[in-house]
Amino acid sequence: MDSSNNNNNNHDDTSGNDHKRVVTIVASAADSESSSSSNDAATQPDSNSSDAGANHNNHNTGQPRQRRPFISRHRKALDHIKVDSTQSRRHPVPSPIHLKAGGSFDQAEHEEDTTDHGDDRTHARKYTGGGGAGGGTPGASDWFAQSTVIKNRMDRLVSKHCEKFTSMKCADWVDTLLPATKWLRGYDCKATFPKDLIAGLTVGVMIVPQSMSYAKLAGLPVEYGLYSAFMPVYAYSLFGSSRQLAVGPVALISLLLATGIDSILSSRNDLVKDTDEYNRVYGQLAVQISFLVGITNIAMGLLRLGFVTIFLSHAVISGFTTGAAVIIGMSQIKYIFGYDVERSDRLHEVLHNIFVNISEFNWKTFVMGMLSVGLLVTMKNIGKTFPRLKFTRALGPLTVTALGIILAVALDLENRGIPIVGTIPQGLPSITVDQWFPVENIDKVFVVTISIVIVGFMESIAIGKTLASKHKYEIDSSMELIGLGMANLAGGIFQSYPVTGSFSRSAVNHESGAESGISAIVTATLVALVLLFLTPIFEQLPLCVLAAIVISGVLGLLDYTEAMHLWKVHKFDFGVWVTACFGTMFLGVEIGLAIAVAVSLLIVVYESAYPHTCVLGRLPGTNVYRNIKQYPEAERYDGIVMVRIDAPLYFANMQNVRDKIRKYRFQAESELHANHSFDASLKYLILELASVSHIDTSALHILQDMYVTYKSRGQQMVFVNPSLLVMQRMVDSGFVNLVGRDSFFACLHDALHWCLEDMDQEAVSIHLSAHGESDDDDGQDSRDGDLLEDEPPSKAKPRMVELVISERTIEHV
Repeated sequence: MDSSNNNNNNHDDTSGNDHKRVVTIVASAADSESSSSSNDAATQPDSNSSDAGANHNNHNTGQPRQRRPFISRHRKALDHIKVDSTQSRRHPVPSPIHLKAGGSFDQAEHEEDTTDHGDDRTHARKYTGGGGAGGGTPGASDWFAQSTVIKNRMDRLVSKHCEKFTSMKCADWVDTLLPATKWLRGYDCKATFPKDLIAGLTVGVMIVPQSMSYAKLAGLPVEYGLYSAFMPVYAYSLFGSSRQLAVGPVALISLLLATGIDSILSSRNDLVKDTDEYNRVYGQLAVQISFLVGITNIAMGLLRLGFVTIFLSHAVISGFTTGAAVIIGMSQIKYIFGYDVERSDRLHEVLHNIFVNISEFNWKTFVMGMLSVGLLVTMKNIGKTFPRLKFTRALGPLTVTALGIILAVALDLENRGIPIVGTIPQGLPSITVDQWFPVENIDKVFVVTISIVIVGFMESIAIGKTLASKHKYEIDSSMELIGLGMANLAGGIFQSYPVTGSFSRSAVNHESGAESGISAIVTATLVALVLLFLTPIFEQLPLCVLAAIVISGVLGLLDYTEAMHLWKVHKFDFGVWVTACFGTMFLGVEIGLAIAVAVSLLIVVYESAYPHTCVLGRLPGTNVYRNIKQYPEAERYDGIVMVRIDAPLYFANMQNVRDKIRKYRFQAESELHANHSFDASLKYLILELASVSHIDTSALHILQDMYVTYKSRGQQMVFVNPSLLVMQRMVDSGFVNLVGRDSFFACLHDALHWCLEDMDQEAVSIHLSAHGESDDDDGQDSRDGDLLEDEPPSKAKPRMVELVISERTIEHV
């Protein structure tokens, strides 16, 4: 097929000499591949030439073209890339020094650009707007058609949700608002109920003594713990999205409640500690906080704020939990030592208060308490070590409780100096709606409420998602907030204090075979039976046994192994862990939680404000471009710096990105001057934007300033693979018109080729001017052999020629 005719059909608006030279370039490219096509002598070089370096025929006279020896380093780089990139060699992923050589190779990472691109090697002009025939100045119609679609995305999203809500049937609404109906509808009583019954009874015998212990930790009478294990558990079984999560009193929430209420009441001079009025106000505040926690959780769930816990890193959570566990354990020492110790949530104050009255040490309570701790830890370890005896883990609290009651009744321990629980009101909890208002010291109460909401949800969602994954179903974080909110709201109605999911009881529930929320209903029913008929029995339980149950429970929260792991893997995370842990132990639980949240947010801000950027190079034998620090063998090219930005660009990080790009530019210019004696200056800065998902106006202003600054120095910025959203912002802001659409490319390989071609043209032009050479007026053009065979003549418009080459002939090259 006549290449001249083909190009005339597609580039009718190209005129004069420029059109003739474009055709010549196209023919040369095709000729270099096939060397066999029949060509028009008036417009194409001699097809009988054995290689691209052979003499070409003159357009008009048929005389051979002149040969000139000059070959620029940019043309050499282009020729090397064309030959080397077809090798498709496989490069191993570099391994750290401490790893064994020959690690696994990520084949998928290297497959993305190793094949022939063919028609995909196009200028990004077709993504930023079409142009007239012949590759003229690009128009904006195609791009703005895409931009309009993007701008209507929010309208479509709103319409989609409105359509979804309007199409929902009554049963769908019931399933959404009452998640229990999903599993109740297909519940198999014969196959599933026996498992749920066993799991519910197992957790029930565990939660009765635990709830009483945690109520004492919270500074409340023991019956509050039983009340909190009753109605809130029923509520969560209906509204909660997790089927295995065991909700009820937990140590962390009890500690937060105790320290929070103490700080609130310490400012009131009209109340005296340990009086009836003080205890009444204390209990009312516990109910009010439970109500407020429920309302807050429900509001957050309705607003779809279940994502908030992602801002708390694992190191922060682990450090805070470890510090709080130490405070919880130390707060129970007074029951083990047998004398009163003033309560505090600061470790150094607790230690001081313990040793102030050490002369009142009671060896009887110490011996009984430590024996109880030892028995609990032993049974827990047996259950973990031997799968067949895993039931001993759940029976531990019930066992020490039963032994303690038997010993207390048989040996009359109360009269022998070992304190017992005392009177427990018999019967179900009373309705406490009338205690919700008024809420005094609302600012302090709100702080306690928020801290309980954050810690409670964090604890619940962590164990809930783990169990849901094991049972092959998913839970919605926002729906989980609503479930916890309904549980705490029920607690506020029925004389309870705040509850959340328990790590230990949830694990026991899962190991016992729980399949649905029926296990929670069984647990709550067992607690109700205890409240109705068995409270006189638990009145004889020694307080040191309750303290032992709390201590054995928080031993599992001491996550020192995580600290050792962080020290080996990531020193910065270890520092975060230490900050959260020691902040909680020595500054208090509330301040420690605030420090933990602040550290997490600072990490988010730091990672966002200092995004990862890197200089790219081409892996030999491929079209893949990777970080030169990770792949030192990657090739770089004189006068060009390729930079990848791995984060959204906005006001907080753009200045840092600008500084890094400036540093890369200085480094490249220093290397150029050090390696070359001739004029070596940076010409092109290529920015790879594939990882930039968002850009704001502040970043666009800085990019514009950078472009103007570099342009004044004779340096050009080139942009590769921006997303549709980023490209829309650049078009709408006028940045694309400022830079020019020819500076945007679909892939890095094309951008590098374009830059090298342009630099080669400039180098050839400078060389010809320096030696007084020029092209003949009759159209003769001196060539550089096969290295310069596709170089457009200096009189042609280089970018126009480049566009034609990219769009019309790259499939032939």
